[in-house]
Amino acid sequence: MASETSAEVPKTARQFVLKEEVIVEGKWLKLEKTTYTDPFGKNRTWETVKRTGNKKSVSADGVAVIPVLQRTLHYDCIVLVKQFRPPINSYCLEFPAGLIEENETAESAALRELEEETGYKGEVVECTPALCLDPGLSNSTTHVVTVTINGDDAENTRPKQKLGECRTVNLKTLRR
Repeated sequence: MASETSAEVPKTARQFVLKEEVIVEGKWLKLEKTTYTDPFGKNRTWETVKRTGNKKSVSADGVAVIPVLQRTLHYDCIVLVKQFRPPINSYCLEFPAGLIEENETAESAALRELEEETGYKGEVVECTPALCLDPGLSNSTTHVVTVTINGDDAENTRPKQKLGECRTVNLKTLRR
């Protein structure tokens, strides 16, 4: 006969942040030591990454664009960008993405980022509410915006990127 083991069940103590202490702050990010209470009421610490700046007039920090390239007599394709990412010392295939500027909507930021990173112009189909994609690490929020691109339109037949300085991305398309 197997013996029964009892797992300790949290006493459902309310969890909340007690204190946030900045460890280091850079131009774009800061690292904080966050002290909070766990489900048992015990104080614990967590390392948290937060964006610097306080843009009150934006709905989220950034946007990620799911661009669907549509052309007559072709399969629909998802457009991705290839970018070098220093934190992993490697290249990644990613959706076009970027920060929302002051007083800019998620939809207009998505169209701007799509054109900057790919050269394509599109039409917004859908925009999610602000999502936290990595809440175990950061408080950063993102809207995921689906955009269709009319690949038959003359302005989309030979797209030209409009990247700022210090940015290089390579365009990739994947069949859906």
